[in-house]
Amino acid sequence: MKKNRFNTYLDEDLSKKMTAAMELSDASSESEFIRNAVEFYIGYIFSEKSADYLSPIITDTMKEIQYSYEQRVSEMLFKTAVELSKINHVLADSFKIPRSYLEGLTAQTAREVAENNGIIHLEQYVNGGDHHAEADH
Repeated sequence: MKKNRFNTYLDEDLSKKMTAAMELSDASSESEFIRNAVEFYIGYIFSEKSADYLSPIITDTMKEIQYSYEQRVSEMLFKTAVELSKINHVLADSFKIPRSYLEGLTAQTAREVAENNGIIHLEQYVNGGDHHAEADH
């Protein structure tokens, strides 16, 4: 590969920094160090341009991941709703529950779920829990 010769002037401070940095690099001469520095800088400039290209790709990829996640969550919620509906049918067929009780229970359970951030434990309702107090009124 043909090499072109350049005459370059550096101020004294930059020249000292280059000499100190050469000891940390694998360059065997000032010319090699300058060549490596120029290649690095050129790569840096082009990487800034590629960031303009990569940003939309990354954004699109993140949107696809989010969409996929939303689809999976929606499918799981649908399956859960189907199972809950089956349980409701079994309960409705097994017990004759007055509509007024269900209306009170709906309001009470909505408050409980909101207060507990949706974390419900069966133990709350077994043996002496006050879960029927408001629903019976």
